[in-house]
Amino acid sequence: MKRLADGTLPSLAKGVRQPSYDRSRTRIGFAHIGVGAFHRGHQAEYTEDALEAGADDRAEIGINLRPPSIEDQLSPQDGLYTRLLVGGDRTEARVIGSIRKVLDAARGHAEAIAALSHPGIDVITMTVTEKGYCHVPATGALDWQRPEIKADLQQATGRQSLPGFLTEMLARRMAANAPLTLVSCDNIPGNGAILKAVVSDLAEAVDRPLAAWIADNVRFPSTMVDRIVPATQAEDLKRVEELTGVVDKSVVVGEPFRQWVLEDDFNRRRPRWDIAGAEFVRDVQPYEFIKMRVLNACQTALSYLGALSGLETSYDAVCDPLLRSFAEHMISDESSAVLPDVPGMQVAPYLKLSLSRLSNPAIRHTNHQIATDGSQKINQRLLQPLRDRMAQGLPSPLLETAVGGWVTYLAKSQPAFGAAWQANDQIMPFVADTARASAGDIEAFAKLFVGNRSIFGETLAGDASFASRVASSARALMKDGVAKALGRTMAQPVAAG
Repeated sequence: MKRLADGTLPSLAKGVRQPSYDRSRTRIGFAHIGVGAFHRGHQAEYTEDALEAGADDRAEIGINLRPPSIEDQLSPQDGLYTRLLVGGDRTEARVIGSIRKVLDAARGHAEAIAALSHPGIDVITMTVTEKGYCHVPATGALDWQRPEIKADLQQATGRQSLPGFLTEMLARRMAANAPLTLVSCDNIPGNGAILKAVVSDLAEAVDRPLAAWIADNVRFPSTMVDRIVPATQAEDLKRVEELTGVVDKSVVVGEPFRQWVLEDDFNRRRPRWDIAGAEFVRDVQPYEFIKMRVLNACQTALSYLGALSGLETSYDAVCDPLLRSFAEHMISDESSAVLPDVPGMQVAPYLKLSLSRLSNPAIRHTNHQIATDGSQKINQRLLQPLRDRMAQGLPSPLLETAVGGWVTYLAKSQPAFGAAWQANDQIMPFVADTARASAGDIEAFAKLFVGNRSIFGETLAGDASFASRVASSARALMKDGVAKALGRTMAQPVAAG
């Protein structure tokens, strides 16, 4: 069977949607850093829709800063890949052509810098996960202690971190007087402001004239992105072969729902993603709050409590009546009191929609996959609504129990607590040190853990009462099990405000 590429498009099975425009007549005006499954299932499809509609002539170049290799996946396919939508009984295969070229910076750093420095590139988007920004989660400031930041401070070329790579590239654009818009598409509140902060801070440290140029010539709009895109499985590759009649090594699977809200702050011609339903607004923050504190908060809480319950996927967790009820009440009884009113995203219907999306049997993130890098996600999803409720004098036993679930999940990855699984987070050295210091005592572990100010911030880390409540939740989850612990917690009335 032939592999998907420009030359094999005519042989695609009848009915498979493919680019109807002439790819050779598009120009590379966009770039994306971090061409993983989510980008291919989200932003690249918006660009595809704009190209299909004739509203924009700009295609993109994709850059990966680190493995996996995007060149191995997409170069043999001329940048083409199949986007598979699955929802209930519905399956739709579409070949996307908006990515014209890809490069791995690990193989050709100078080539990647040169490509992004081209004045014809108007907008660079990025999805590099929360930890890629090298910021302190509790404050949003550049983390000067990160090894890659320390290394980048010592060199003008070959910088490896995202802030370092971008400052190196922007120095080239400054020389060419080529302004730019940098668009973060990661799940970080105020992602544009954080991207601006880490890039500007590093530029100030290595090249003050560059920092001044960035302030005048680079825009950093914030965004909110949404579509559930789980990791591609072997059976997905096989299904696409059956549907299309060609081999595709870069299949991406997603749900039908998608959303993209962008701050309207572009200094060159604005992309026409609005033709595909993207919204350009003055202030993205209210949209971020709803999505992160409802959908993402449910995902996070269900992943930890689901893993602790022995459940494999997010689908399994949301279909468990007790866990689903816990997530519903956590949002409706607690988080909703500190959420803004956003047109079209009212909390009650949005919560119902979110749980329905998580109940899609075709979308099965593993709980351990969602649990990855919790230290980068927990602040915006659970801790900030907790702080907001505390500021109003409101109790938050369900949010605190979800935090206790995270603490217990990390503890159970350590030998002192049974080493039930391997957790994946950049704070694992701290977790290991905390486990050794607590000597198998989960309450001691939780209290030490909550004292980490880089995660919990001054307010929560310095609150002994909060630490005791989280420790009590962790003890109940560890000793009594999820069902009994949640049952007791949910039996208590909660003041919603």
